[in-house]
Amino acid sequence: MSPARKSFIPRTILLLSEDETVVRHVESALAAYCLNHHIECHKDIHSFHQSLIGSSLQPASPKQVDLILIAYVDDQEKTHETLADLRLLPRWKLVPSVIFLAREDPAFSRMLYHLGANTVLKFPLRFDALQQLISTMDAYWFKTVTLPDNDEE
Repeated sequence: MSPARKSFIPRTILLLSEDETVVRHVESALAAYCLNHHIECHKDIHSFHQSLIGSSLQPASPKQVDLILIAYVDDQEKTHETLADLRLLPRWKLVPSVIFLAREDPAFSRMLYHLGANTVLKFPLRFDALQQLISTMDAYWFKTVTLPDNDEE
């Protein structure tokens, strides 16, 4: 008898990117695997915080965000600044952050890990490679890793 398959649990992913093409590709890659997660897309963390005002998501809590994708793939300065801003706010310290970069840069990646990034990945040039990466990332972060409970802060 095979083990029972876990049912899909939709998660909330905060996608930070100024590149509309990157946003569309990430959304399409998730859809290709029927990963119907809720994606909050914003150009930066400040616009996301502004969107929380008056919404059902509470700005004082990370409970509604399960994973942060930082995808300023060609802008190392913006990537560094965004991760540093996130790590200054205690409410985001328990939320895993995945960074997409256009090219491999071991020194920059090491610095991002020191700042608290959980994963640094090269953003694939081909869509089929992005689909596979998204599927692997989903399986790792939402099926393999044990994330903190929502009530832990």
